Amino acid sequence: MIDPASACIEFMRPGQICSCRDKADVAFLPLGALEWHGIHSPVGTDAIKSRGVCCAAAQKLGGGAVFPPLVWGVPRDSFFMDNNGGHDDLIASAYGIDDEVTKVISPHGGVDQQEQWLAYQRLVRMSLEQIAGFGFRSIYICSGHNPLVHWARPVAKAFSRVTLMAGHPVTTDWGGEFDAAGLSGDHAGKWETSLMLALAPHSVDLGEIDCQPEYRGAGAGADAVEASAQQGQAWLDACATAIANEARWLVDNYPQLPARHANKR
Repeated sequence: MIDPASACIEFMRPGQICSCRDKADVAFLPLGALEWHGIHSPVGTDAIKSRGVCCAAAQKLGGGAVFPPLVWGVPRDSFFMDNNGGHDDLIASAYGIDDEVTKVISPHGGVDQQEQWLAYQRLVRMSLEQIAGFGFRSIYICSGHNPLVHWARPVAKAFSRVTLMAGHPVTTDWGGEFDAAGLSGDHAGKWETSLMLALAPHSVDLGEIDCQPEYRGAGAGADAVEASAQQGQAWLDACATAIANEARWLVDNYPQLPARHANKR
């Protein structure tokens, strides 16, 4: 089990921030979302696992700090399982709500989806500025909700360019929790459920699937029942080791930017 207090900046005193930065001048920014992860897993799975992977990476790196996850639950578009078009009514019934609530509110929320994504990008930018304000020269963005990478990536690239022009470069890198390790994930299936069993076992209840079999495979991987804490720990170690290596590259090669930024990941 990972002790978040050993790596998370919100638990650190000023002197500890200096110390962790001296050991490895890099900060980790986890990204997540609030959405359906099956009847068996918590809605905050994306943020929990991205923060857990970042904490493990910081421990392997021997320094650096993990910032609080940036959790985003809207817009309610096709990137969120709560609104995936195939299990809306079933998912709504699990929450004990009327699916018409989201169908009515979302189109009339006052801003369109493009404006909502722009608002999200501003939040990412503000987060990067706050991290740089604590003196960190490199930032690794780790997304537990993969679509968020597509909106965070251009913000990170622009932030690096602006800080370079200002004479105080802040280098950035990014990816999903499994990208650096060359692995692939799923949605609330064996991958995510195993990671959650390793990181927050008390938040997962596979027995819910047995009790309510109609939810097996409903907006979630049907192979979730095959998940195990042992497998989750193995995947966690692989992801954390690979991300720690990428973070080490940022530290050792500052102020260069990694060539992999040209990749379309």
